[in-house]
Amino acid sequence: MAHTSNEGIPFDTMPSIYWDDYVKISYLQRRIIVYSIMYYERDESCISDRQYDMISQQLVHLQSSVDEEEFKKSTYYYVMYDFDGSTGFHLYSRLNKKDKEWLGRIADMVYKQWKNDTTPEQRKEALR
Repeated sequence: MAHTSNEGIPFDTMPSIYWDDYVKISYLQRRIIVYSIMYYERDESCISDRQYDMISQQLVHLQSSVDEEEFKKSTYYYVMYDFDGSTGFHLYSRLNKKDKEWLGRIADMVYKQWKNDTTPEQRKEALR
């Protein structure tokens, strides 16, 4: 899940080039929640604060660009309905039990894979 772009997540490559806004919103919501779980619940991170902010703003922009009914259909609307990109601190507490377990496992797997795939120097650079 880690990404090095300073402009958010690129949706101009396969398979995301074919995603509609609903799928993009749900995908970004999930990423933000997973990164928030890592940061606030596990005291870990695999992206810099700047990258998190860029992805958050990408999500906020996309959510505001669709009509309210479309936004309400997104997977994690029940958690992200008032997300403004300023913090993800409260997101985990809003998740239902099933999503806490599921997204918590994803956060753990992503972080473990990131640590296995990077050197300490790469990790330090990625978190700048």
